[in-house]
Amino acid sequence: MTDYVPVAYGTLLSWLLNFTNYLRPHRKRFNIEEEKIDHLQVHIDNYKAAYEKAEHPNAGRADRLDRKEKAVAATKALRGFVNEFLRFNTALNDDDRIQLGLHVQNGKPTPVLKPETWPMPTVRNAGPRQVRIDYHDSRTATKAKPHGVHGCEIRYSILDSPPESLDDLPQSQFSTRSSQIFVFDENRRGKSIYFCLRWENTRGEKGPWSEIVSVIIP
Repeated sequence: MTDYVPVAYGTLLSWLLNFTNYLRPHRKRFNIEEEKIDHLQVHIDNYKAAYEKAEHPNAGRADRLDRKEKAVAATKALRGFVNEFLRFNTALNDDDRIQLGLHVQNGKPTPVLKPETWPMPTVRNAGPRQVRIDYHDSRTATKAKPHGVHGCEIRYSILDSPPESLDDLPQSQFSTRSSQIFVFDENRRGKSIYFCLRWENTRGEKGPWSEIVSVIIP
């Protein structure tokens, strides 16, 4: 079974937050006690704090090392939780596993293929200092993700001129929803932000990138 936990620090944080955000409202159906989730949440919160500290412009080597250690601890706790409460939990259906970012169980004839399509993004103002990005599959006008796809990688950056390549979009975020809102500081208003998206399936395989789109931060 290929790995389901992302490696990149930013993507890992988004994945973990999405995992618990979906898990908590469904815990009773999954027959999982709330304190078990709270124990996992401690590791995730510790990693989130370490990640944000390491991302600060004044962060040092010790901060980045702490982020790495907290990422390892959170990942270890997550794997233990999945193995104990979710891996063989018959209350989960395939959609639950996809929404949680887990692999769909084997035994069904429909294989999970590497994505061949891409998200079609639309960006717009969502309020002061807020930008909303909506997307749907390039093969359909609906917001449903392609079979086997559990989310979308969003690369972005605030630039003075259009990017020449994807290397100019170093920031990354992972989303399992059909839209995402980005919130910025006051000093970012009036600047242009550029986005590029691609699907990722439950096996961690990634599809082609979309066109690069942009909007001015209101």
